[in-house]
Amino acid sequence: MKRTEPMSIAQIVDRLMREENLEEGMLQHRALGAWGAVTGPVVNRCTTERRVAGGVLYVRVTSAPVRQELSMQRTALIEALNRYVGKDVIKEIRFV
Repeated sequence: MKRTEPMSIAQIVDRLMREENLEEGMLQHRALGAWGAVTGPVVNRCTTERRVAGGVLYVRVTSAPVRQELSMQRTALIEALNRYVGKDVIKEIRFV
């Protein structure tokens, strides 16, 4: 058996996530969790459902004025979410 340098548990998990192509899904899930931190508590209360599919974040908004405001800030929200997770995993946001 070939000897390698010792690795921390975090390094082993990161390596496994990359090798099994699970890193993208984990980062997308992190972006979902960051929604409330990025938008704030008032906007977060107006969103009832969030999911990511293929790099597109779908957000159900219960208030039409909030939906309009979020639509105008779409690019800034995408940048903030991607900055939060450290990688460009969210390509688009659709408000439903």
